[in-house]
Amino acid sequence: MEHLDIKETPKLRDPALLMAFAGWNDASSAATTAASFITEKMGGSEFAQIDSDPFYNFQDMRPHVSLDESSRRKITWPSNTFYACETPNLEHDVVVFLGVEPHLQWGRFSKIILSMVRECRVRMAVTVGALLADVYHRSRVRITGTSTNPDLASQLGLRPSRYEGPTGIVGVLNNLFRDENLPAVSVWANVPHYVNVTPNPKAALALVERLSEFLSYPLNLSELEAGAHEFEEKVDEALEKNKSVKDYVEQLKLRDDSIDEESQPGELPSGDELARELERFLRNRGANGDASEEN
Repeated sequence: MEHLDIKETPKLRDPALLMAFAGWNDASSAATTAASFITEKMGGSEFAQIDSDPFYNFQDMRPHVSLDESSRRKITWPSNTFYACETPNLEHDVVVFLGVEPHLQWGRFSKIILSMVRECRVRMAVTVGALLADVYHRSRVRITGTSTNPDLASQLGLRPSRYEGPTGIVGVLNNLFRDENLPAVSVWANVPHYVNVTPNPKAALALVERLSEFLSYPLNLSELEAGAHEFEEKVDEALEKNKSVKDYVEQLKLRDDSIDEESQPGELPSGDELARELERFLRNRGANGDASEEN
């Protein structure tokens, strides 16, 4: 397909597709940090890339210049890359897409992604995002989820999204997957809006924990856990130097302490329950002849 460079199409077993985009959908870079971490830990290998030229305004997002080890100039362009993660210990493999939300031609860009979904015979898609919210930085990171597939939403106990307004490429793709009859879930981390830290390792950790449940793939999280602890300590130190912001944050803390987190709408089920319900949905879908062969 035009603007898609495929090195070699991998032979994968009923892969799940995990997607994260830098930009509007990625507050504090939590989503792309989580997806990058998973790709590295699962040994993902690059197999395809979308050409950046048609999809970006380089006056708004300029390429970066850096020097290599020989002091030669190197230009880095926005990257949209597919990675194959083979997981022989599981019943399915994983494809990870790490990209940057495009400026132009979203329709064409989305169709390129859809062509890879079909080529790799993806059985389900999980898009990842992060949003700024009125949350306390030491509270448990709230992970919310939505699905454009009514049956999957019902299986996971998710409420249909009631949001109306501007959307990002993640929202566009989830609607496209719905029209393609591909089960898809969108998973979002809520990050504190008063913390201008990129990346946010605590939010990334919470996303990785939930995504590893989705993928049924346990990961060593010690690196992110250490980063999350350091993040909390540094935010506390910064607040001590700004009384007005500290007073506001204390109000958020009191509010969070009074909320019953278990009853929050839109939160995903946790742990074994999540993996069990998801696998049950996919098995029933296959048994009904509605599997990924139709995509």
